[in-house]
Amino acid sequence: MVQQQGERFLIKEGVDSAFIQENLLAKTAYAYAENMSVDGNQIIENSISADSQEDPLTYLTVVDNSNFLAVNSPAELFLPTAQRNAPVAYIVKEGDSPGKIATNFDISLNTVLWANNLNSKSVIQPGDELIILPVSGVNHKVKQGETLSAIASKYKSSIDEIISFNNLKDESSIQIGQELIIPGGVLGSVSASASQKNSSSSGLKAMEEDTSSWPNDKDFFAYPVSGGWNKGVLHYYNAVDIINSCGSPIYAAADGLVIEAKGSGAYNLGYGNMVKIQHYNATRTVYGHLSEVLVKVGDKVYQGDLIGRMGDTGNANGCHLHFEIWEAQNPFAK
Repeated sequence: MVQQQGERFLIKEGVDSAFIQENLLAKTAYAYAENMSVDGNQIIENSISADSQEDPLTYLTVVDNSNFLAVNSPAELFLPTAQRNAPVAYIVKEGDSPGKIATNFDISLNTVLWANNLNSKSVIQPGDELIILPVSGVNHKVKQGETLSAIASKYKSSIDEIISFNNLKDESSIQIGQELIIPGGVLGSVSASASQKNSSSSGLKAMEEDTSSWPNDKDFFAYPVSGGWNKGVLHYYNAVDIINSCGSPIYAAADGLVIEAKGSGAYNLGYGNMVKIQHYNATRTVYGHLSEVLVKVGDKVYQGDLIGRMGDTGNANGCHLHFEIWEAQNPFAK
């Protein structure tokens, strides 16, 4: 069936038109405008009836306005990390916390707090609806008289990244009332540690969040490079840069599952070629600026496995590894 903009419709294989018309509004196929395609598995037919009480989120998901996500796909793992370009609404479940939700959607804790007018002491309850941005940063509604330059400066972001992420034609194409996603943007002033101040003086974008209360899993992560010089300057996002010769091997810092692997040489928000690994203690590691990616999404890797080679793709000045950790302190920051 062809989906019309905003129209609800039913997906079922092997049924006649009379059944479709009768049950047209029975269930909604949830659509996400994301740069993601199906995993190649055959779509499994669901048994759907108009009076079904099943959770509608178990039905087929439309991605990219043209593809179906197979119902036997690991959707809970891949949907949060897909390259969404718009916010989504999330209903809080039992056991959720802002930090857990941020981890599941691969964004910073502050991003969840800022988008929902929360703070570190706020309490969320099952059934609450939260706005989840597609990337770490802030959401901004353009006001009269504002320029893109002023908006970028306000949130300490890049004009080019705002234009690219929001598919703007140029700097002058914003309109009053338009909602913009500000990638990497920060809201208000955030206190910085000594290492964060060092990152600013080094020309790197400072890590804006205080990580001192984050778990210290220093024995969990292995050094991801054989040799090289670790600058040890903590910068965005909870990262250090490790310098070595181009083509040097890059290893998995811990056991886990590859959830992103991009090797096209694209700018990729500055990361260039990169690998992201989900670990079993709920942390994630990111390996950026690679010259070569040697793993693919879905690969299970073990600590010390070769996952790529050092390069200078993306926003890099010379060959080095940008190594960051989510939801735990970076043990290689000095």
